[in-house]
Amino acid sequence: MPRIGNVLFIALLTPGISGCRKPAEVTFTKWATQESRVSNSENSESNRLMATGNTVEQQAKLTAKPDAKGRLAAPITTRTNFFPKQKTEARKVIGNSRAEALSAAQKIKTINYVPTGLALPPPYLSGLRLIGSSIIWDIEDAIHNHDYDKAIVACGSATTLGNSLMSGGANEASLGASLINQARQKMVPILGSLSGFQLGKLGSAIQKASSNRPPIYIAIQNEKDNMLLCLQQAQDLFETKKLDQLQERIGLSTKDSIDLLKGFEKEPEKAKALFDSIGNDIVARSDFYLKLVKNPQMSGLPPNKDEKKSKLMLFRYFSSNLESLVPMMRTTYCRTQLFILECYLKQKMKFQKPLPPSLSAFSESATIDPFTGEKFYYKAGQLSYLLYSAGEDLVDDGGKTDSSFRDPDLLLEKPHS
Repeated sequence: MPRIGNVLFIALLTPGISGCRKPAEVTFTKWATQESRVSNSENSESNRLMATGNTVEQQAKLTAKPDAKGRLAAPITTRTNFFPKQKTEARKVIGNSRAEALSAAQKIKTINYVPTGLALPPPYLSGLRLIGSSIIWDIEDAIHNHDYDKAIVACGSATTLGNSLMSGGANEASLGASLINQARQKMVPILGSLSGFQLGKLGSAIQKASSNRPPIYIAIQNEKDNMLLCLQQAQDLFETKKLDQLQERIGLSTKDSIDLLKGFEKEPEKAKALFDSIGNDIVARSDFYLKLVKNPQMSGLPPNKDEKKSKLMLFRYFSSNLESLVPMMRTTYCRTQLFILECYLKQKMKFQKPLPPSLSAFSESATIDPFTGEKFYYKAGQLSYLLYSAGEDLVDDGGKTDSSFRDPDLLLEKPHS
């Protein structure tokens, strides 16, 4: 909480001048409110999901073994690459927490999100990441063993867990999107190997896993609160002359910006102007993205950035999260829906049934493009079809795309036929 008037200009005394000028006072803007930091303790399923993540993280720390020099090794939840031995260890650490996490995830509509500000991400994320990784391993193992029914079940589980996290902030949504995308990317290459019944089962599993998928605007609002809390805490540290602590929290890459702030300690009105420009940008940019996801065709252009300030690491640190979060979530939601439709369309072909002439045969929720707010583009012949999204530019390029299947039109990653 910023304290008003605790940063003062000190008048310089010069020979021959008696007395001193009244110190100027600068009242800093309040960017974060207490309400934005209060959790909803009644959200029992969310609390249960977070508790399972915390349990796995705690167990990982308890089972971390010292290395050859006696130094305590990092817990297995910090690993990014896993060999068979580490996968076995990870599954032991997870134990029954995976079933508990999936049970909670199936019932969650929104998670009990609390902004963390400059603090480290909450430990439950590391635990849930390990649980999610174990599900992805199951998909890989099942595909390797040609046990496609088991792979379908695991894909649905990964998608369920991923969607349960999409109503958090950037950290939660990034983990959720990663699990959803990894599961889909593992399954897309084998779509041609699945039977018609298995394709229907897969489409149904993903559709069910997406039934409680939260709207994107929730994550935007949460991340807005988190960015403003970060800004508030940074401003508090400036006012209390603890910028070295700010440097410790946000890293050496921001040293030039921290040095700039230190130079403002005797000119607090300049610091206020910098904090205000960042805060106003967060608010304006958040409002733009909230409008964008609710009404894509009427959102207009994003607010202009002050080029001078946007080059500051401090500015980018606090005010750029939404520029990666929103496209990531829209692309994940878009490809999930394309994936469901792809399963059902391929099922038609497997059963040698005519392809539907339009997408009206499917539920509206499955056919609306998150980028345009309108139906996906779909062209069907007797033996083939083309299904795609206009993508971020909202322009129909006839399904033309690049090697990433994202630009200019967005398609499902190309499956093996």
